[in-house]
Amino acid sequence: MNEAPDANLSESNFRLFRPDSPVMALGLAVNHLMTKPAFVRQFFGEWTRILVGQINRKHYYSVTDGKSVQGFLGWALARREKAEDWVEGRRGLSYEDSVQGDCLVFNAWAANSARVHRFMVNEARKIIRDKRTVYFKRYYSDGTNRAVRLNVNDFVGIHVDRELA
Repeated sequence: MNEAPDANLSESNFRLFRPDSPVMALGLAVNHLMTKPAFVRQFFGEWTRILVGQINRKHYYSVTDGKSVQGFLGWALARREKAEDWVEGRRGLSYEDSVQGDCLVFNAWAANSARVHRFMVNEARKIIRDKRTVYFKRYYSDGTNRAVRLNVNDFVGIHVDRELA
């Protein structure tokens, strides 16, 4: 039986990483995301604008195993009506729309494995704990996507509080 590349890694081997240099952060993000199917189809200018905005607002993390980037998550903070418009594809989020709000929009999420994804979900709970709703889109290999909304409930806060205790 073939083992997954990170089969010998525990989630404790992963760390969130945010470089001091925005240029390095952009390079790492592009290098990690450029081969992921959901990002390959994106227009360069549009996608770069989103990444630069996330990096400038510090609304992102790379996930590392100490040797290489294993995941990336980026988000925007938005008011409910702006987040609804984004998730339904009616409009994009401007930089100004992405700075503050009671909703969190994950518009970049890529993990190299199920273990990295699980680590990212656990860390994302800490990021969303004071938000009202989380929005994101699922992209599928056939080119379709699905809008997703998740209400942030007391479970997230309780779960995170127990982890931090």
